[in-house]
Amino acid sequence: MQHNKINKCALAVKLGLLVGSAVLTMPALAQEDAAKEQQVEVIQVRGIKASQEASLNVKRYAIATVDAITSEDIGKFPDKNIAESLQRIAGVAINRGFVGEGAEVSIRGVDPTLTQVQMNGQFVASTSWFSQGANKRSFNMDLMPSEMISDLEVYKSPVASLDEGGVGGTVILHTRKPLDLDSNTLFASVEANQNSLADDTGVGASALYSWKNDDETFGVLGMISTLEQIGRGRKAENYWEEGWSAAGIAGFDQDRKRDAYDITAQFQPTDELGFTLHAFRTKLDAFNTNQNFLVIGADAATMTNTSGRVAPNGLPLVGTVNRAAWLAQDTNTRAAEMTSDVIDLRVEYSGANYTLSGVVGKTSADGGNGGNANGLWGQPIDGTNGITVDVNMDLPNSMLLAPNGVSLSDASWQDFQDGSLARTELEDEETYAQADLKLDVDLGAIQSIETGLKVRSHEFTYRSFGAVLGDHGITNISQFEDGLLEDFGGVLAAGSPSSYVKINGEAFWNALNNSVTAWNEQLGNFSSVTEDVYAAYVQGNFSGDNYRGNVGVRYVKTETDGRAYNGNLTDIDSFKGDYSDFLPSLNLAIDLSDELILRMSAAKVMTRAGYSQLAPGYKGLPDTPPDSGRLQASRGNPAIEPFRATQMDIGLEWYYNESSLLSVALFNKDIASFISTKKILEDLVDVPVPGEYEVSIPDQGRGGKIEGLEFQWQTNFGNGFGALFNYTYVDATGETDNGEKIVLPGSSRNQYNVTGYYEHDMFSVRLAYTNRSEFFAEGTALGNGNDSFDSQDFLDASVVFKITDQFDVSLEGINLTNEITYQRHSTGAETVRVITENGRRYALKASYRF
Repeated sequence: MQHNKINKCALAVKLGLLVGSAVLTMPALAQEDAAKEQQVEVIQVRGIKASQEASLNVKRYAIATVDAITSEDIGKFPDKNIAESLQRIAGVAINRGFVGEGAEVSIRGVDPTLTQVQMNGQFVASTSWFSQGANKRSFNMDLMPSEMISDLEVYKSPVASLDEGGVGGTVILHTRKPLDLDSNTLFASVEANQNSLADDTGVGASALYSWKNDDETFGVLGMISTLEQIGRGRKAENYWEEGWSAAGIAGFDQDRKRDAYDITAQFQPTDELGFTLHAFRTKLDAFNTNQNFLVIGADAATMTNTSGRVAPNGLPLVGTVNRAAWLAQDTNTRAAEMTSDVIDLRVEYSGANYTLSGVVGKTSADGGNGGNANGLWGQPIDGTNGITVDVNMDLPNSMLLAPNGVSLSDASWQDFQDGSLARTELEDEETYAQADLKLDVDLGAIQSIETGLKVRSHEFTYRSFGAVLGDHGITNISQFEDGLLEDFGGVLAAGSPSSYVKINGEAFWNALNNSVTAWNEQLGNFSSVTEDVYAAYVQGNFSGDNYRGNVGVRYVKTETDGRAYNGNLTDIDSFKGDYSDFLPSLNLAIDLSDELILRMSAAKVMTRAGYSQLAPGYKGLPDTPPDSGRLQASRGNPAIEPFRATQMDIGLEWYYNESSLLSVALFNKDIASFISTKKILEDLVDVPVPGEYEVSIPDQGRGGKIEGLEFQWQTNFGNGFGALFNYTYVDATGETDNGEKIVLPGSSRNQYNVTGYYEHDMFSVRLAYTNRSEFFAEGTALGNGNDSFDSQDFLDASVVFKITDQFDVSLEGINLTNEITYQRHSTGAETVRVITENGRRYALKASYRF
């Protein structure tokens, strides 16, 4: 490892070089002049220790409260999943998706939907595939290959020049650029991955090539990545105390394939003028099948052998079901696909005492479920066919569901009862243009002034279609029998079935699609949300002998237009809303000594409502009466106000050597308004199934507080050993519109991460453990609203063997302790709602660099 000194005015560029990234985003550029005369270390990143030192350098010399993760080299990001890397940062927690991988990021106890994620300082459009989930602004982390990321920054305090929208914080992913790499840089890798709940193997490969001319004025970088991942979920699902009185044994299989492309061209004709053209595309094939063996619509009056508690709906939690609507296997197969595209052009010109830059670009995404093929196989429990079911829905960490009179692994009695095919289509698009001016001045402590304008036009559209099915010839589940669905021992109580008939989801999906005679758009579900956003800011960057900082204000005006069909489904109505925000911010860092920094910040922040919360149309309206008789839907409100808060934090950071940090920070977010969900009853007449509906709508909360503490320690012990530890305490409470006190979603009271590593010339080893206490979040099951999740622990490990200077082999293990997660009803009897096992995941990778 080599060290040298540079002048602070080139800090952003040099840090970009050491981690293989490009010139940083405008907020980072603004920080260059904040302490222009200071000297900092630049470290060539060649291992875990050096990578940690580079991350500390970013944090140490940042003006705002910023944490960073840098890659050791191309293709050597700390984790395969970016969200799982982010959880190693103090104050960051993640939610895991259907197959147990990190999907959403929460910063300092704030709901993940309030975390802003950008690529190179700009929004990236993305969609989702789960039709019953909310459509959010959150970036889907599954769409981004970690190999394409050189480093990332987490802004916990905003600056005026940074886009608004991150009440929790802002995560900026930086991609690589050719003029920062040696000419003819080549990287290639191949890998394989497995899940302990599957026999299949996923494979992947990636390649990067970067070239620049001898004068280093023009360069082109291209990268391609493809990856198949094996995802599994084995669940016990308890909806006993809900309106449809059901419980089930669910198996979720999703083998995902992601293809991504990244091309960057740079032209630097002079030292003053530069152009960067960047194009990115990613496509995720998320084909999945969810099978659920359900008892549906149990009749409380006929249950026998009952004991213990009774659910609020009158259903005994323990007993024998003698009559129910169905004992049946419900299957849903979705040919889901999602794509995201980005193309933008950046221009920068540096004069004698100013820098002028501009960006124009467009990002678009489309997705949806690709057609959800639903089937129901089985028989009713009518008291005459000998079928009964023993249940215990009151166990603390398990569930009993034991059918009598039939075997779930026998296909002969599972006749086809009903089937449907429905398709959702989502489109997300944003065009943007911005201009920024940084002017060097001599106004006492103020050394530079920044100002800029940004215009964004955004549109999100949701459509759904129902298929008219002809003769499909489906009579029995045996037509699609594909062995047995197994591995439920971790989520079910003894006496429950250990397996049941597995269907070939793709064959069933094809059978229904081949029988389609027409597709009818469900006009009642249509919604479109258009936003026009206008922003302007001014920011002053100041510094002195032992301090640096910035102060500024950002003004943003948002105009919203929501469209949906009227009650008669004949015309589209428009619903408008608009609001403006002044967002001041202050960041101050004081060098109490060469090693000790006092950091303070204060700001007003806001996050706009999610698209489902804004969309005025009804979502989830059924075409035919549901078997449960329970009518449910959801709708939004284009006029709803955003989530707003005033935040402050203060912290001490002690850098007692080049590899070590000991820090503590206190933070507070005073919430002026937040958005939650409530359920109301509405009589809907001009819909396919008229009646009284339980409708989930956005609710404007009165306010609340988020208070907490962060502690962080990082060090290198010598002889190749090092460790990182962080702990976060959060108290997050809010008040609904009716005065009810609630714990805000996404917040764990306690969270900590421990990472230890050993690095040798021939190999390196990393162990990472994370724990978060219970929290509320949107569940990954049927129904709306937030569930209570129990505390979670995850242990991950990686080993890298350095075969040569250019070639290495790595082995990574995720969730090595096979953590089983529990989510519970947050009201009523508060029984366990979903128990999930996602299995252990392993990846073997070989990489070559030249």
